[in-house]
Amino acid sequence: MTSLTVSQLNAQARLLLEQGLLQVWVEGEVSNFTASSAGHWYFTLKDERAQLACVLFAGRSALVARQPLNGDRLLLKGNVSLYEGRGQYQFLVEVLRFSGEGDVLARLEALKGKLAAEGLFAAERKRALPSFPLTLGVVSSLQGAALQDVLQVLQRRWPLAKVLVYPALVQGKEAPASLRRAFALAQYHGQPEVLLLVRGGGSLEDLQAFNDETLARMVAASAMPVITGVGHETDFTLVDFVADQRAATPSVAAETASPDLASLAQQVERLKQSLQLGILRCLRGEQQRLDQVALGAKTVIQKWQQKKQQLHSLMPRLQQALANQQQLRQLKLQQQAARLHTLSPLNTLGRGYALVEDKNKQVLRTASQVQKNDLLTVWLAEGALECRVEQVNSTAVKN
Repeated sequence: MTSLTVSQLNAQARLLLEQGLLQVWVEGEVSNFTASSAGHWYFTLKDERAQLACVLFAGRSALVARQPLNGDRLLLKGNVSLYEGRGQYQFLVEVLRFSGEGDVLARLEALKGKLAAEGLFAAERKRALPSFPLTLGVVSSLQGAALQDVLQVLQRRWPLAKVLVYPALVQGKEAPASLRRAFALAQYHGQPEVLLLVRGGGSLEDLQAFNDETLARMVAASAMPVITGVGHETDFTLVDFVADQRAATPSVAAETASPDLASLAQQVERLKQSLQLGILRCLRGEQQRLDQVALGAKTVIQKWQQKKQQLHSLMPRLQQALANQQQLRQLKLQQQAARLHTLSPLNTLGRGYALVEDKNKQVLRTASQVQKNDLLTVWLAEGALECRVEQVNSTAVKN
């Protein structure tokens, strides 16, 4: 026979409870309430026939407006579990609401469904927030800590902005009408670039003014973007769904609406340094290119000077070569002239010969080329003779 230890049995029982009963709502009366020094709340929730051990841990108890009192009726949301060390069946509370809130929640859910069906919650209706607003509006109570938190955050992050406060009641029967008047005044002024609608935490009943249908419709129709920061992180009201942006707390709403001047200054400084480095790199590059150009120019000048010197050194040699060539050509010319003179007919005439031309300027070589009475020109070494042929002797030869 296989047996279980007590620890094993309790562990299996805990798993069965946690897996078999998922998150549920349960309602009953508080008794044996105890708050530990660590902030945890331990109490019993009972009705006429049974009771249930409950625990609300410190992280969630801090979100509840007040501690329950013995005899209060509560509406709890949570999970069933088992404390293995004691084998004690208990209810782990996640949400705690006081009596009567169940009906309120039902009405709120019905109203949410109505506005959602009209498209007032649609994401495409949400407007972008201005990056650097110079005028901010805040609708809140002058006496509440929420306003002071918002002003402190804005002063720390974005002191350049002008902050306009539109006072309103944020709790009680008169609160919805007061909030509507303040919101309408902000719309009438039209000065804020973005409007913050904020209040601190509280019970569901305390936050009812922000579930007003008319106020929600005004937020949806606002001329400027609206940021809501109502209650704590787990609190949701009707205005949160129609606003352009919902923040978990008033302080977060102020942070959402404002840029961080210190962070912007750091970004500007980084951009300035980056720009300076970029300019410096650019200047260094240009300086290097200029140095290269200057070096190239210097090299060109040096080469030009060298060529100039070479030219100066070659000029005498060139002149001498030209002179030598001229002398050589002159000598050759003289030689050719001498040879030409030797072969020249004028030189032949100088030795006693004559040159005879007919009337057509044709040089005569034989006597048979002329006839009697032809006119001839006889060229001598000096001068010429105009003659008439008296007799032609073709066979005569001078010895």
